Amino acid sequence: MRIEPIAPQAGQHASRQPDPFPRSLPGRIWRRILDFALVLWVVRVPLASVVLGLALMAFVTQAQDVTLDVAMAGAPVGAAAGISRAMAALAVAVFVLWAMPVHYAARLLMETDAGLADLCARRTAAARAAGKDRDLPMGLMVRHVPRILGALTFVAMAVGAFAAIANLPTLADRPAMDAARVQLVRLGWVMLAAVPVFYAYTLMRGGARKSRLARFDAALGRRLAGVFRLLGIESRPGDPADDLHATGRVVLFAYAALVIVVLAASPHWLAARLPLAFAVPLIFGGWVPILSYLSSVGRRFHAPLVTGLFVAGAIGVYVFGDNHGVRTLTAEEPAYRRTSLAQAVHLWMQANGCAEDPGACPRPLIVAAAGGASRAGFFTASVIGHFLDFERHRQAFGFTRADGSRIARAARDDGRFSPEVEQALAGQDMATRIFAISGVSGGSYGAAVVAAALGARAGNAPPCPAVPPAHWFGGAIGGWRDCLESMTGGDYLTATFFGLAFHDQVQLFLRDRAALLEEAWEHSFSRHVADAGGKALPDAAGRMAAPFLGAPRDPARWVPFLVLNGTSVETGQRIVTTDLLPTFAAAGRCPSGGPNAECPIFTHAIDFHGLVRSDLDVRLSTAATNSARFPVISPPGSIYQVDTDVVDRIVDGGYFENFGAQSALELAQAITDVEPRLAPFILVISNDPASVLTEERTARGVVVPDAEDHAAFTEVGGPVGAIGAVRSGRGRLAVAGAAYWLDQRFGTRCAASLAQIKVWPEAADGRCPVGSATPEKIRDVSMSWWLSKPVQMNLHEQLEPTADRCNNAVAVEAVWTALATPSRTCTGAPQR
Repeated sequence: MRIEPIAPQAGQHASRQPDPFPRSLPGRIWRRILDFALVLWVVRVPLASVVLGLALMAFVTQAQDVTLDVAMAGAPVGAAAGISRAMAALAVAVFVLWAMPVHYAARLLMETDAGLADLCARRTAAARAAGKDRDLPMGLMVRHVPRILGALTFVAMAVGAFAAIANLPTLADRPAMDAARVQLVRLGWVMLAAVPVFYAYTLMRGGARKSRLARFDAALGRRLAGVFRLLGIESRPGDPADDLHATGRVVLFAYAALVIVVLAASPHWLAARLPLAFAVPLIFGGWVPILSYLSSVGRRFHAPLVTGLFVAGAIGVYVFGDNHGVRTLTAEEPAYRRTSLAQAVHLWMQANGCAEDPGACPRPLIVAAAGGASRAGFFTASVIGHFLDFERHRQAFGFTRADGSRIARAARDDGRFSPEVEQALAGQDMATRIFAISGVSGGSYGAAVVAAALGARAGNAPPCPAVPPAHWFGGAIGGWRDCLESMTGGDYLTATFFGLAFHDQVQLFLRDRAALLEEAWEHSFSRHVADAGGKALPDAAGRMAAPFLGAPRDPARWVPFLVLNGTSVETGQRIVTTDLLPTFAAAGRCPSGGPNAECPIFTHAIDFHGLVRSDLDVRLSTAATNSARFPVISPPGSIYQVDTDVVDRIVDGGYFENFGAQSALELAQAITDVEPRLAPFILVISNDPASVLTEERTARGVVVPDAEDHAAFTEVGGPVGAIGAVRSGRGRLAVAGAAYWLDQRFGTRCAASLAQIKVWPEAADGRCPVGSATPEKIRDVSMSWWLSKPVQMNLHEQLEPTADRCNNAVAVEAVWTALATPSRTCTGAPQR
């Protein structure tokens, strides 16, 4: 691209005349800095796209993790595929969807910017006055900045691939990790190799001035001159006629039209064709043409159109409302007909065959599933599936790792339950032991999948085919744990990010990203539900999209109750979405305060169904999203009491308490009030490795802090960091409170009434940091709505025995013991 000098016009202001270069070296350097700053300001939209992409891939673990999907494609887990088709396809996607729009948009902005053209003219005139042919530095900036910006898009993807290597967990399956590491290096080099290819393309294109393409471009420019003039992107005065820019403008507008189509079309269809890493170029490149055009017109008329557009959008949302309403549907059963706690306890006792003798009932298991997006959902499903597979654990079994090695598992879950436990549990359905699951955020999604899968089962068999989906790391589905892991390991991130990047920026009548996330869960569950022979189960496939309160309670096919915890924006309290009636008739003094006849199960909590009309319900997927609305990924959900009256807005339950333990404790207290002969057991499933290190620094109930010696921007980072830390801090407090209450009530007869299964931290060198000096840095475990296969493998291995302290052996043993223990052992209730 060449910007030729513009001849001074009559009456031109004196400041427009050629300006001499400063004589001093500092003055010349400062002049060049200002010139460069102006160039960058002109191309600020493409520049912002590249900078945001680089920052995301360099500093955000979740973004880096998506490169693993491409790196490991084309070969089984544990095998290096070499430079695969997926790598080449990603390079092409970056070229077409990100690098080209950035380059063309930057050129368009420079070619149509009169201020930059005037500056170039003055610099050239000053250079000629000084005896030089041209101003070489200014010309280099104008010609090469667009090319550099386009090339940096490949660098961003390479940075993400190389950074993902540091996040790879240390697994027992070493060949899988070695292969992933090799493939990430290859992917990084493929992206870097694309940089000179792209640069060479821009150079050849810029030099092709007498080719057929040049003649075609000139003809196209003449035919579309009126359109360009109408849009305000016509050739500026003095622009050489042989510059190849007409086709570039057409391509940019075609790409902008594609973005508009994306806004109106189904993001799920697009996500299936541009998953994960392939979606990144579209997300960062999709808005570049439109915003660049607005930026160009804004500079021409000296109006901040881009800023004005965002301000107008904010005003429009304020006046007309947003598209973030919580999805509702007509209730099959009115909310006031929900199962009362007394009835729920009776149904649970019927399912366990002990309704006539409550003391003989097993201990009601209440699961508290902590938050953490897909990481929490997958781990919650994996842990619950582990205990549902009791019959499999009774016998020794083996499986084959990615490297072909055979792993043997000893009988009785590697000896983690005794022959007495085996005898007590033989022939029992472990699902009936689970009374309820109290979930937060991703843990609520895992709880919803567990409930849907248990409701879809035929007998005790998991509703999954033997052949696993491609996104799961395992080779074959052999039980409940494999089935639930395969159901929760899908890609729910791509469609959600399309919603964030496109739908929620032009809201109108489009579904928001929370609805897209819910639909992604529904579609995934529907695709994966089948019998062992692979036959679809149509009646069960739609359970994630079914009304939350619609499924009847059947003791013969027990499904746990759900307590899904969100947070109220208006009051800061919990908003609980549950299929239990929120109040019960307390036998004695109401544990949570209030009148005994209508004693709240959950203290100072808001019942979600009490906020909407009694004839409305939500889907199971929406009930999970009510708890899983963490920042950026999901917006606050507007709860409408009537059509236009927003009574509250709901956000992620982790804002209040990230473990779900507070609600689990209050439910346990209410159960013992309704039936004192029962002895609840709480299983906490947490998944935050950093929180484990904080627990290790706790002495006599007091955490010993260990802050960084140096911190930047503490005025901003301090409050934000505190808000982030409080979610786990309140969770640990709730766990401590639950452990204390259970110990006070049952501790004299039962040694353990609470167990916590954790995702353990890993030091940067792969060792277990627990029990030694706390390392300065531990490896991040990706937390988004998608999990790479290495992360899935890492979470799966959390329940395997290890030689160090970073294992869940004690907790697993405690759960098995609790599952086999009659309640009267802990309560001292007499035997009938």
